[in-house]
Amino acid sequence: MAEGREIEERVDLEEDNYMEEIDDDVEEQLDEDGEDDAGDAHAEENVEEEFEDSKPEGSQKDQSPEADRSLANSNPAEDEQKPTASVNEEEKEKHAQLLSLPPHGSEVFIGGLPKDVMEDELRDLCETIGEIFELRLMKDRDTGESKGFAFVAFKSKEVARKATEELRSKDYKGKTLRCSISETKNRLFIGNVPKNLTEDEFRKIIEEVGPGVEVIELIKDPQTPTRNRGFAFILYYNNACADYSRQKMLNANFKLDGHTPTVSWADPKGTPPDHSPAAAGQVKALYVKKHT
Repeated sequence: MAEGREIEERVDLEEDNYMEEIDDDVEEQLDEDGEDDAGDAHAEENVEEEFEDSKPEGSQKDQSPEADRSLANSNPAEDEQKPTASVNEEEKEKHAQLLSLPPHGSEVFIGGLPKDVMEDELRDLCETIGEIFELRLMKDRDTGESKGFAFVAFKSKEVARKATEELRSKDYKGKTLRCSISETKNRLFIGNVPKNLTEDEFRKIIEEVGPGVEVIELIKDPQTPTRNRGFAFILYYNNACADYSRQKMLNANFKLDGHTPTVSWADPKGTPPDHSPAAAGQVKALYVKKHT
């Protein structure tokens, strides 16, 4: 009996040490925008609403018992392949749809608009610069009156940059316009990553979740290069791809080698993101993950 108690005490000690190790994994992010522009905040809200349908549409577990019974006497291989093939086709179609949307950096914010400006007038102004994917003139919900700003998504980043040059400080109907690239979110923070996962293993998991993965930063442990520090940053092609993957990774069934990850937005800088470990150390929010 004394030997049994000694083993239990040793196990408890090892668990306590493991919890302390996890508690030390306090990682930080930076909201580098820092802008109080109500327009940009509203833009991010609208973009998330637009791509609400990017959430996963369910898994095979959602199939009805009747559907299961109808396949009970068929070939077992067909039972597995048919639903899987169907899901894969739906996923491929959704991925293609997300990748067909304009890339990050192709939307501009236009402020200082006359309150009586019409959407068609604004469209005419912007189409002289380049092809438009979408235009949203923001209006008061109660009065329907223009709020004096809009968001215009062009087909490419190059046209968006051209728009900022041509519309910034432009005189339009007695008003001086403001124009800048709209910083929609396209970068995710992933916490509680198993420290023994290699970069290749982590990349394979992430790329299977959703499309548009451009840069993966699995932050390495400087003391033990063969291990990671338990968190990562992922940069996506556009907001739609990032939000689709974010929703899938927030699903309770999604695991990283048995671990439930922490998933949140990591705001990009106003300039091209700095993909370096030093950039990961800047503070936006504090995340503490404990195992109980």
